[in-house]
Amino acid sequence: MRRYLLVLPLLIACAKEEAPSADSAAAAMPPALTEADVAGTWTGTVTPEAPDTGTTTFTVSCGGGSCHLVTATAPNDTVHSTYVLAADSSTGTSTPYKDPQAGGAMVVDHWVARVTGTQVTGHGWLTLADKPDSVVARYRFTGSKSP
Repeated sequence: MRRYLLVLPLLIACAKEEAPSADSAAAAMPPALTEADVAGTWTGTVTPEAPDTGTTTFTVSCGGGSCHLVTATAPNDTVHSTYVLAADSSTGTSTPYKDPQAGGAMVVDHWVARVTGTQVTGHGWLTLADKPDSVVARYRFTGSKSP
């Protein structure tokens, strides 16, 4: 039995490692998101993760690293945010704003979006403006790009 244990490291050291084919590596990697993919006006719905709340609609205009959001719940307020492109997603953070659904507290919206063609899906979370490590709410969103 000991003889076999002495041979095991030799077998492992001499084993050939198979390289993945170039086709499989390219197929596994989604294309990088570009500014042209993100720029434009998007409409969709937001679904909070809390089970007792309903969905809301949104319209957001993005381009050049910034977005301007108008929600159906607060149509007179525009929430401004900035975003960066990171591989196949974009990540964004808003400026602090009063959220009526959070009791009028000043919150900051953080989100991650993935664009596929003219469709967007993603998730986000709200934090208190004066306590950035807090999480007030989490949500998911879906939408489509307006022509």
